[in-house]
Amino acid sequence: MADNKRQSMVGKVATPNLKAGGVANKDVGDADSNLYKAVGSRIKITCAPNNNVLEGTLFTACNTTNAIAINTAPAPPNPSASLSSQPGDYHIIPFAHILSFEIIGLGERGQQTNAGFDNAVPSIAKVDMAALMAREEQTIREMKKKDEQRGKGVSREAQEIFDAVSRTLPTEWHQQDIVVNQAVLIKPPYTLDSIKAPAGKEQSVIQVKKILERHFQKKAATTPRKGG
Repeated sequence: MADNKRQSMVGKVATPNLKAGGVANKDVGDADSNLYKAVGSRIKITCAPNNNVLEGTLFTACNTTNAIAINTAPAPPNPSASLSSQPGDYHIIPFAHILSFEIIGLGERGQQTNAGFDNAVPSIAKVDMAALMAREEQTIREMKKKDEQRGKGVSREAQEIFDAVSRTLPTEWHQQDIVVNQAVLIKPPYTLDSIKAPAGKEQSVIQVKKILERHFQKKAATTPRKGG
């Protein structure tokens, strides 16, 4: 009975087509829009420019940064688990890139009634909205930074090398190249011979090579040998 009621509620949630411009931007940016109300729900979202489809839990929708955060990790076995306790694979999506979204499973907000909190026991104190917004913005900034440090279309080994270097030196991705100190490039296949730098950056190259050598040695020591 409860499952039937839940499915019925999901079906009643509006799923507007958020085409670029016009009503779409107003619906996404409006704090009363379905997107804001869907926080905590499972959604399927289509994004520009390549019509990529993501499915996951809507973690937050922020009209300060004009972006949403969606957790594409599998739904937890316990649907009532808090968002913060769920495993995370987060993606930051600007409002302007959202083509459409569909609510496929209600979260805590979608299942709440309109009874309010007037008679709640114990009584609920006034919420510090400024502190909540600051925390939300900080969370989004951290998610954006984490997303920027994750290579797109690269192997797990390449990401491991990036992580090893970034723990010591400023590191960023440029397509599939790892850029260190805005000067040294580690190009695929990410070996010691793949390290390139302009003239005058020899010391930086030596430093990066030492980091990679330690990484390769550590990985070799923890990798089981074939044949026993």
